[in-house]
Amino acid sequence: MASQQWFDLTRAKEFGFEEAQVRELVVTFEQSLQQEIATIQAAIAAEDALKVEHGLHALKGFMPLFAEPGLAQALTDLYLTSREQPLNVTAPVFTALVPNLSALLVEVQAWLAAPTAYD
Repeated sequence: MASQQWFDLTRAKEFGFEEAQVRELVVTFEQSLQQEIATIQAAIAAEDALKVEHGLHALKGFMPLFAEPGLAQALTDLYLTSREQPLNVTAPVFTALVPNLSALLVEVQAWLAAPTAYD
């Protein structure tokens, strides 16, 4: 059985970005994804709900462009939940998404490392 692929350029391609633009955006996304996963995990450990909300907000902007639609929607839904629910509701959902977000990060890094990456 094939493993789930989380990195998806379909939406980015729909916007008509050129290869160089996509690469530049993916570099920024990779940096943001890596940073925000760590920031959100630290904020959960520190019980800082506002920082968790801000981290989720930072991620949700890029997710629809570069992530599998179900994962992008799950993160967007979690951001909305973080605005309305206490951290004890948000934290376990984020923690459950971390393996998928980490797999997405690995896929993004592999794509960036490829010599001709636009496909």
